[in-house]
Amino acid sequence: MAEGYPIILDVEGKKCLVLGSGREADEKSAALLRAGAQVHRQEHYASAHLDGCFAVISAGPDRSRNAEIFAEAERRGILVCCVDDPPHCRFTFASIVRQGELVIAISTGGACPALAVRLREKLERELGPEYAEFLKLARRLRGRLAETVPDFQQRRKLWYALVDSAILDHYRHGDEEAVKREIAAILPPDALT
Repeated sequence: MAEGYPIILDVEGKKCLVLGSGREADEKSAALLRAGAQVHRQEHYASAHLDGCFAVISAGPDRSRNAEIFAEAERRGILVCCVDDPPHCRFTFASIVRQGELVIAISTGGACPALAVRLREKLERELGPEYAEFLKLARRLRGRLAETVPDFQQRRKLWYALVDSAILDHYRHGDEEAVKREIAAILPPDALT
């Protein structure tokens, strides 16, 4: 199998079918709902269930129909994942670390999902809510910085200065005033207004 191509899919408002029952199907459904998908659950497969689908996940313990599900989804141009059945997948699930807009996906290509989980747990301990706060700040600054610093190379230097500064530590310790001082020391004054 070729190496996978990692992407983050926008499934908001998209019909996504989850086939099967049990913990795995429940987890996949919950993740899709959090991402804004229109989740349709079916315990058993019928071809008509694929009508209008953006993606289908077969997550039940019974794999006897995975080849059929995969072939029909492929024929219709629907993304398909038959969980724990790599020959019948066009995508796989990564282990995810989230802090606000920061999303880190970890995959072992199906070789050892337990390793991906342990790495996720390690990163969750190391990457706290300060990263979400930093990204809120970056979202607020982005447009203004682009307007006031038109030179890409200069803007890039400023972004790296912000990332490499003590701002994350200040957020970690809840020191908003120190964050403001740090920003003022890095950015040109017209980028702050």
